[in-house]
Amino acid sequence: MKLSSTQSYVITVILLLINSIVLILALAYPPNPNRIIETWLVFIVVHRFLPRCWRALMWVSAIVILLYHSTAAHYGRPSFGIVASLISTNASEASEYISSLSWQTCLSTLLLASIPLIIVRWCRQQPQPQWKSWWALPILLALLIMSIQTARKGYTVGGFALRAQPIEFLADAYLQPRAYFAELKKLKEDVNKPDQWKIDQVQSKYQNYVLVIGESARADYFHLYHFKYPNTPFLDTHASIIMDNMYSAGPNTPISLLHGLCLSHGESFSIQNNIITLAKKTGLQTVWLSNQGALGQYDTSISTIAHQANQTIFLKKTGYEFGDETFDTQLLAPLQEVLKRPLPSRQPRLIVMHTMGSHPNPCNRLKESPQHYVENNNSNCYIDSIKQTDNLLQQIYSALQTTGQSFSIIYFSDHGLSHDKDTYEKNSIVRASSILRHNDRFIENYHVPFVVINSDRNISKRITARRSGFELIDGIANWLGISSPQLPYSDQFFSDTDSKKLEVLNMSQKLQPLQQLEHDPLPQDLR
Repeated sequence: MKLSSTQSYVITVILLLINSIVLILALAYPPNPNRIIETWLVFIVVHRFLPRCWRALMWVSAIVILLYHSTAAHYGRPSFGIVASLISTNASEASEYISSLSWQTCLSTLLLASIPLIIVRWCRQQPQPQWKSWWALPILLALLIMSIQTARKGYTVGGFALRAQPIEFLADAYLQPRAYFAELKKLKEDVNKPDQWKIDQVQSKYQNYVLVIGESARADYFHLYHFKYPNTPFLDTHASIIMDNMYSAGPNTPISLLHGLCLSHGESFSIQNNIITLAKKTGLQTVWLSNQGALGQYDTSISTIAHQANQTIFLKKTGYEFGDETFDTQLLAPLQEVLKRPLPSRQPRLIVMHTMGSHPNPCNRLKESPQHYVENNNSNCYIDSIKQTDNLLQQIYSALQTTGQSFSIIYFSDHGLSHDKDTYEKNSIVRASSILRHNDRFIENYHVPFVVINSDRNISKRITARRSGFELIDGIANWLGISSPQLPYSDQFFSDTDSKKLEVLNMSQKLQPLQQLEHDPLPQDLR
């Protein structure tokens, strides 16, 4: 039966929708409705009004799938981590990677890459109806509005506002290497400079200091901070000092930790003046254990600090979401190995443990399904990820006790999260009442737990003073017993005096007063 032009065009539109979904899945981008619709609308407009460009775009789509799908199937969409790994890969590793590809992956690559070409061939043989040019205006307006909404929600940091494939992929393929080389250049310049620390005195009280860096944990989800569910039984009973109003310097890991662990105080920082070089300057043995990614000695800002320690162990050799899943409890084995080594007389030891904690998606951080607290599964996973961190702290405490040596633990989170209302689970088309995500518009994006646990604990003390994350390095120095004229806030860190300036950095690394931010309260069913 011969199809009319209208019937054939309806089929074409359906095929373009299928093509959009195939592209998104083949390149490992989250298949949320916005991305599917934006990709679909772009292909409809280009197909209708720029047919030659449309055919070129379909061929580009096929080539991109052919070249990248096997990598996407194993490691996901283009990212900073993938760029670093590709650049550092040698011929032997590349050969090993190619030989490890399964026949299923190779077959799926060929099948997925053929779909855009099949659609092109089908469209060439079908009559198309005539459309007025102004009919494209509503579609272009819809794309503009969706792109603006994406940018406003902060999903485009280092990325692209129009989430249409393969345009988004090509933008990432350009932007991610550019960001990688820019950061690599700066880090190489800074790390070769000598540190500028000046030390007045060192009076370390404990033999082992363990600094546990949590991830993406906002304070009001901790029972220790009056959350309704008892997800912090260890901290509830063993915390020596609880800081009720600690605010991170930034809304994500790099911004927060670079300004918190390096000498900054809200201004530009030099990465060589960090907590590791400070500790080493005073004679402390330093160890960095991490469940976050290490992309090489100078490939990321945080791993640059880590690799200045006397010993560095990363569970992941690439990015934190790159490769096999690892859990924070896997840090316990290397910790126990470190603790078995004898300490030289009167030489304390600083061990940094950088965890994945409650990083989105929190369900990926759990070994088992979460307990059912509310109907929102994302919330359930987040609550139990904090419970899992509490259990990890208990196991660290037990491991330290077995040494018979005095010790102190600091646990804090690098930043918090906020609720993205009526939105979609990560890598899913399942809608939830709210999803916890990175943001910089709310106080809760910065309000984090900060707890000290001492081996000689007598009583618990709550400090209600508001404390700036820019003074974090001062507080850690005070904890280690280090005095320096470059750390003027050290003595007041654990006092009842508020920080003089409570400012935080947004995603663009611009300072903003904390008081000007809105509040993002807990959902009603969690209060």
